[in-house]
Amino acid sequence: MNIQMWLLALPILIGTAFGQVEEYKLTDSECREAGFLPESLNCENCEKLPEYNLETLMSDCLSCCTREQEYEHEKYPVAFLEVCECNLARFPQVQAFVHQDMASAWGGRVKVRHVRGVRPQVLLKDLTGTTRQTLNVEKWDTDTLKDFFNQWID
Repeated sequence: MNIQMWLLALPILIGTAFGQVEEYKLTDSECREAGFLPESLNCENCEKLPEYNLETLMSDCLSCCTREQEYEHEKYPVAFLEVCECNLARFPQVQAFVHQDMASAWGGRVKVRHVRGVRPQVLLKDLTGTTRQTLNVEKWDTDTLKDFFNQWID
């Protein structure tokens, strides 16, 4: 094989080598298990992790997040935050959201519903009252709840 053949084959060899490298990406269920919500996680938030000495979470966060230009989702007219009063003390941030009546900021579009035995969760409903999404919010703080409702409630 002469030098011309090698030069012609080089781009093919390089393309094949790079084609085998896959981007590190977690599935949606792996993201949720890691504590990330891919449907509402903005990559800008991941880029702030080093400010809090959380660099170790950066690669997982970036593999679960959505860039701003891609970040579009359906908004819902109503959301229910379901909690159990008997378990609420175990979730102090959710408890603060409920007891300080923060849901009133959305004018009746975010409602707190007490359901015996349920762990804190948000149900997003359409105009017919059908639940479209259910999200576990046990580990969310009040700021995360507020940001979520601001982004997802119409």
